[in-house]
Amino acid sequence: MKRSLHIVLGIVLLASFSLVAHSQQVPISPINAQFEYDLKITADPDKRAAYLKQSGEAPSPYEQVYSLIKGSVSVATIVDKVDIGKDKYRISSIGTLSTVLSTVLQDQKLIRDSVGTIGANGMLTNTYQQKSGNTELLIAKVEKNILNFYKVSSRTPPVGAAPYAGRLLDMVTVGYQFMGRDLPAKSIVLPVTDGRSLKSYALVRGEPWEFPFDGTKVKAIRYYKTTSKDDSATFEVWFSEKEHVPLRSVIGLSDQYGATIQVDLKKIPKL
Repeated sequence: MKRSLHIVLGIVLLASFSLVAHSQQVPISPINAQFEYDLKITADPDKRAAYLKQSGEAPSPYEQVYSLIKGSVSVATIVDKVDIGKDKYRISSIGTLSTVLSTVLQDQKLIRDSVGTIGANGMLTNTYQQKSGNTELLIAKVEKNILNFYKVSSRTPPVGAAPYAGRLLDMVTVGYQFMGRDLPAKSIVLPVTDGRSLKSYALVRGEPWEFPFDGTKVKAIRYYKTTSKDDSATFEVWFSEKEHVPLRSVIGLSDQYGATIQVDLKKIPKL
């Protein structure tokens, strides 16, 4: 599977903050902070092997990663540098594999970068870039109300485009949309780009929790996506009630990947 690295980093990190909801129209206070996350994966090699046998898909060189995962294992660290100004923002994110996996996958990383403006409803993506391991650089760029998609460089002709109206988010901005804003009271659908396409995501508000975090308990609100016959992957996330930052995300991937992902914020930075 050519996108197996995404199982360990790409799909994991993209899925972990792929859901977002509405916020009140209030200005965001300037923020300059670093967020560090621990990424754990629980793999089911038998489920993955059964899928490969049924689909006839050949295993890729990355399949050896599964043999290294026993139970729930910490496989990567994600560091997001968030700089939010009065009318502009930039978020840079780097996902780094653990020592063992880094050796197996030749120190590949997931690098993401988002720049844009701050509007009445929060962040508005202008340019989003993503590079997963040794794959090509993906670029999504807003140009005259069209979202153009590029590979390697935006100086080359776009490889695709998508019209859109209103708000545009990307895979790194969605996790920080609620800082300085009310948490959403109900579900909503918003457009999100991953650098290669434009998709809509929904988030449903669940119950409040006394969430165990950093040796204490933090009040948090749980949100989740609904599942269907065509989309059986599960997702749930806990946002802190005070700072509105994601404390934990849990993604149950389909049988195609045979894995469950958990992403935990290590410490809430001073905002």
